[in-house]
Amino acid sequence: VHQFVHIGGMSMIGGMARIDRDVPPYMLVEGNPARVRSLNLVGLKRSGMLKSDFQLIKKAFRLLYRSEFLFKDALEELENLGDTEELKHLRRFLLLSQMPGRRGLIPGKGKKTVIDE
Repeated sequence: VHQFVHIGGMSMIGGMARIDRDVPPYMLVEGNPARVRSLNLVGLKRSGMLKSDFQLIKKAFRLLYRSEFLFKDALEELENLGDTEELKHLRRFLLLSQMPGRRGLIPGKGKKTVIDE
């Protein structure tokens, strides 16, 4: 794990993953270089999160890592998803990761994602 990197709550980091950027909350990250592979489904289920909140986090994940939205557009879409504490936490983390002096966000796997920009 690189110094100054932030790891969001309820994230899971795979063994031997090289973490050189911020890891958003609720994500499963693995590989070298590290990539967001999916949501941390096991951790989210064990957390006792409401099913409705879990569904919103899944939608947020798809917006960020499986859509063609630009990062700023994906953030706007996240605003439209709802106002749960979990979504607020995710949005706040994403915004803070873009501040000067921060290293940015770990990208997703495969095709280009909004985080890659």
